[in-house]
Amino acid sequence: MLALRDVYRDTTGGTVPKAAAGHLSAASDALSMALLALGGNDHDRGGKIGRAEQARTFLVEAVTSLSRARIYLPKIRTHTLPVLMASDPEPDTELARLHQIATRLLWHNHPYLPARLQAKPLAPEEEAQLAVVFQGLTRHARIDRALRYRWVLLAIALAAVGPVLGFPVLGAAFATCAAALAVWRFARESRPVCGVPV
Repeated sequence: MLALRDVYRDTTGGTVPKAAAGHLSAASDALSMALLALGGNDHDRGGKIGRAEQARTFLVEAVTSLSRARIYLPKIRTHTLPVLMASDPEPDTELARLHQIATRLLWHNHPYLPARLQAKPLAPEEEAQLAVVFQGLTRHARIDRALRYRWVLLAIALAAVGPVLGFPVLGAAFATCAAALAVWRFARESRPVCGVPV
């Protein structure tokens, strides 16, 4: 693994003012974190809404930093806060909208944002710490995948227990509901957003 350092790729021939460098670095970090937040793979509505809120927070921080840096570099392009705070009620559409805003801000301002260059390798103890973090993330991802469909196990259990307890109609109702919910969730998760599959 390699550590990263900031190098500015100002193509105007000049240098980035020191007063703007801190704001540009903060904006670059916030935009990167927003894209990471938007790149998750939650399939439930609550997870998508949470990712959108987190990404919106990072984008507000990025826009604030870009606006401050724009005082020193007028060529920097940014958005107003009402554009970011407006939201779409459909989580998939909102995630696509926020992703478009983040990539547009990166694209328009990339000559002024610090480039991330590979500078030096990580120390062995830092690499070991990073491996432990990744193992923990892998474990949590597996647990999340298992818990995402916990309602299916409950519906199957109720469908199996219903006839045993003398309620065959109740068991059939739970089996029908479980099948309908499974079809509805599958159709909702596989629906494309803006022409791109989720």
